[in-house]
Amino acid sequence: MSESDVRAATVPADPMGRVLDRLSRLLAFVGGLLLVAMTLMATYSIAMRTLFDEPLLGDVELVQMGCGIAIVFFLPLCQLRRGNVIVDVFTLRASPRVRSALDGLGSVLMALAAALLAWRSLVGTLDAYGTGEESIILGVPIWWSMSAFVPGFALLAVVALYTAWQDFRGEGKPA
Repeated sequence: MSESDVRAATVPADPMGRVLDRLSRLLAFVGGLLLVAMTLMATYSIAMRTLFDEPLLGDVELVQMGCGIAIVFFLPLCQLRRGNVIVDVFTLRASPRVRSALDGLGSVLMALAAALLAWRSLVGTLDAYGTGEESIILGVPIWWSMSAFVPGFALLAVVALYTAWQDFRGEGKPA
């Protein structure tokens, strides 16, 4: 199987699916860049600590923020590709129709949870902005890192609704 065959099999055929695929891949790419940046920064800090006893101050704060953002940015693509862990011990012998209905229900619940997290992330961001809350060592405003959660969780909610729609229509194979 060639690379183009694999790519064609993973990209949804319908227009909505293609848009969600592009947005999800863009967020995942940004999340990957963030993880690379966090890794390089941590490596630099460790090297400076080891060689010159001069670590990069606040590196742990930045790694925590960056990794949190990256994780949220990976979630929509994971949902679209059906990469979440599924325990199917009880449904192995169930009909495909029952499994699709249960997968659809799971996707609807994921959409509800993601929408709730997007909303509460927005509320938390506005609160942190209003109070001027900052990180302890660097004094970086907390709201900027929290604000990145909102689009990640919002896209996850939309993608989960899309996968639920696929499941309820019986098209719930991995995108």
